[in-house]
Amino acid sequence: MPTRKSKIQRISHRVPLAWNDSGERLILYADFMGFKERVYSTDHEKLRNTLEQFNQAWHNRLQPLQMSGELKFVQFSDSVLVIVNGINARMFNLLTKAAISLMHEALKIHFGIKGVIAQGVFSFDNENGLYFGRPLVDAYLLHEEIKYYGIVVHHTAENTVKNNVSRSNPYTKEDVYIEKGKVAHYHLCWNMLDENLDTKDISVLCNSWLDSIEETVSGHPRQYIDKTREVLKSDSNYWNNKSEEQNTEVGDLNE
Repeated sequence: MPTRKSKIQRISHRVPLAWNDSGERLILYADFMGFKERVYSTDHEKLRNTLEQFNQAWHNRLQPLQMSGELKFVQFSDSVLVIVNGINARMFNLLTKAAISLMHEALKIHFGIKGVIAQGVFSFDNENGLYFGRPLVDAYLLHEEIKYYGIVVHHTAENTVKNNVSRSNPYTKEDVYIEKGKVAHYHLCWNMLDENLDTKDISVLCNSWLDSIEETVSGHPRQYIDKTREVLKSDSNYWNNKSEEQNTEVGDLNE
């Protein structure tokens, strides 16, 4: 069986394109939930060690995805910005895998994540510290409305998602929770790939991560956890039913 590294290397081992500081691209903007409260309630050095643990784990998972030089990121305080070098199936795949890895590693250290994938002209100039463009504004404004742990697709990126969604890049247009209730939005099904980025339903593991967060909060924050469980269950049902339908179709063809 191929190792995780070999599989991800197949994602990334291509002749790299020259990095465009400015251009049409997909971006992911995400926030750590409850970061301020964690800073106030946790010993500084203990929290620093936790964040260093996260950085090492997430960066290790990103490293194979960055081999081609077509995915970059910047992290500042409780926010993360991930950018790819254009808009095509390959860039979509890289961003999806980075987003799922981010969700997994953050939850392991008891941080929920909410974020948005958007698309448009964006400048990412590390040398001069310039990171700006409409996709970031779009992503930030929509992320403010999200009321569960997850990554939602802004309408600017919906066509890209519709054209590239697959079992290995799992999204669905089902109800998610925003500020004023439920609404159907394309969103990332981050429970449908495992930690090796293989296609596997890991809802049980994801719920155990949510259990760990639940044990540290009371009242309103638990609404986020309950809503996240609902979305995970819906996403799991969608993809498992879809797999069963495809298996049935294959069986019918073989009869």
